[in-house]
Amino acid sequence: MSPRGFPPTVPSYGRPRIDHAAVPQSIRSRMPRLKLPVAEPAPRWSELPPTARQVSMLLSRREFLKAAAVVAAVLATPLARVERAWAGARGRFFTGKERATLTAYVDRIIPPDADPGAKALGVPRYIEQLLTAFDAKVPRVFAGGPFSSRNPFPDNDHGRPSRKRPKNDFKRFLPLTRLQELTWRAELFGSATVPEVAALDTQNGGTPLMGLRDFYRAGLAMVDQVAVARHGKPYAKLAVADQDDVLQQMEGFAPDPRRDTFNDVVIRHTLEGCFGAPEYGGNKGTRGWKMIGLEGDSQPLGYSIFDTSAGVYRERSDHPMTMINPDEASGPRPLTADGEKIQNTIAKFADLVSGDGSC
Repeated sequence: MSPRGFPPTVPSYGRPRIDHAAVPQSIRSRMPRLKLPVAEPAPRWSELPPTARQVSMLLSRREFLKAAAVVAAVLATPLARVERAWAGARGRFFTGKERATLTAYVDRIIPPDADPGAKALGVPRYIEQLLTAFDAKVPRVFAGGPFSSRNPFPDNDHGRPSRKRPKNDFKRFLPLTRLQELTWRAELFGSATVPEVAALDTQNGGTPLMGLRDFYRAGLAMVDQVAVARHGKPYAKLAVADQDDVLQQMEGFAPDPRRDTFNDVVIRHTLEGCFGAPEYGGNKGTRGWKMIGLEGDSQPLGYSIFDTSAGVYRERSDHPMTMINPDEASGPRPLTADGEKIQNTIAKFADLVSGDGSC
């Protein structure tokens, strides 16, 4: 567990990232299996503007023409601009329609069953808090620490938990360095908005990086375009089966060639919102941790408490360290297929590090 309370992760743009391969099979089995659809012949590629070319990858000729009309109408109306201004005045990023689309979309990535889905775990709030990180006086990028208030201090005089808890310093986000601020502004608002980063794009002959804010707006607009073209309603109003069809149709759509596909980005953020520390906006009530059997941050209490009066460590009664697990009294449980893969990977990595070369 990292000091900031995240499960084992891979860094993603400086923030914790949940690696797809590290997600338990019980969760991955609930995620959609996406397949790129086979589209009917589209209009001539050279005749389409860049955005239309992206749409044509997803829709047939007739559906594309219907979607294009919807897009033109939406972009032309001042209502969208008014809704965004209203959302911004309320400290939000998404309009009501965008938020409804996003909420329904992530809830099909991690759908509810016996456990909560992405909506109940607060994923839309996590994504919106990420996109509005610079709206706060101290950008909400890196949570502080070292402790949250989820565990008390130890009572070392008696070798047991005390009644005193630390302040939740996870809620106090850390100021960014100059380089971190430049990087994150480019990440959220686009490299063209940050002169220092835009200069690097020009020197490398590359196109500007689309900011995540515009990336989400473009992606969610496309979700509704596809939904209306294929099923006659916005995504949030479709039946579950139709929503899954649209989600599959979106596979391969990438608003910015410098980024992953829209589905890949949303899936990554959905996992982060489900299983990251609650202070980042998701994992509501730490139910994401409970769902996968993760305790979360255990400090400052720890699992064994030193008793200064006796000079020994005392095991917590609710968390014994030397006793056998009750459910393994008759023998150890066999590893799952995922567990076997993880164990084999660790063994191979250990061989490489040790220089054995047996792998």
